[in-house]
Amino acid sequence: MRSRLIFFLKQLFRRGTLLPLLLLITSPATAALQLVYPEPASSVISSRHLILKLGNQEITGVVVTINGVSSDSLPVGTTEYKRAFRDFLILQPLWDVGGNLLAVDTFNGEKKVESLRTVIFYAPPAGSGDIPKEFKRTALHRPDAEPLCVPCHNMRPTEKQVLDVPDKDNACYACHKRMGNQKFVHGPVSTYSCVLCHNLRSTPKYSPTKKGATLCFECHKEKQKEIKSFKFLHGPVAADMCETCHDHHSSENPEQLHRPVNKLCLSCHEQVGKGVHAIALGDGSGHPVSEKIDPSERGKGRELSCVSCHDPHGGKARYYFVTGTDNKMELCQFCHKK
Repeated sequence: MRSRLIFFLKQLFRRGTLLPLLLLITSPATAALQLVYPEPASSVISSRHLILKLGNQEITGVVVTINGVSSDSLPVGTTEYKRAFRDFLILQPLWDVGGNLLAVDTFNGEKKVESLRTVIFYAPPAGSGDIPKEFKRTALHRPDAEPLCVPCHNMRPTEKQVLDVPDKDNACYACHKRMGNQKFVHGPVSTYSCVLCHNLRSTPKYSPTKKGATLCFECHKEKQKEIKSFKFLHGPVAADMCETCHDHHSSENPEQLHRPVNKLCLSCHEQVGKGVHAIALGDGSGHPVSEKIDPSERGKGRELSCVSCHDPHGGKARYYFVTGTDNKMELCQFCHKK
């Protein structure tokens, strides 16, 4: 029954008809148990934090359930835990793309004390589709939530406190250190120099100092120069939306891409993956675009992918061929030299 309910919910998420259902499953605002981040019935673009304020010193255990998958009872009643975290519980959730049914149950021993039910819509930048209007965008740093953080965190650091100090002494480090745990990390993130990109005194708080590619080009001037030389621009590049493909902070993929190259490209260009690509070979298949080594000098031994033939930012030819021309034979000879 539970799995059928979750499937039904996800169908509703796709149709954007959730408002009546949300009103039924979101906990009342008067409850002691509080979902600090994300806000109930909100949308998020990352899955780094789930923050709960338990509001009851007698709570000994918490069970968190996301889309029917429950945690063990998390022991929050020990003296050591309360000394370190007071009555807060901070987790890293594993959201599915789209709507997520979140349930939180608190216990005193075996006795259930309080429950919270809501829906969180996870919309990562690449390939998540439209966000239903019922889900408001939420932020970690909000004026209403900040008083809860002040007892343990410096919420008004100086520029020096986020630029000239090592990791554990940096005001941003305590909550955001996991951003540096990925395989590919943006330079300022690796040194917790957050102030290079974020404004300490902005509204909303800690907003980027500039929007889109304008901020990226402050450091990546060589890429800006290259893009200006192109006659044709890839859509996100033309719209100054670097973050459509790249994570500002870190990623498990080269160039801090949100997904591996081909999966990222096909998240928009899905039709390309449904048929024979580039040329039909004798066995009916198309030109390989993965699982083989790129033989070109440009590829440097990497696996073949969409970017072996196409520049992801744009080019001087219509299909962004890496040769700079729209002559397909020249593109073939880029690897198949005669």
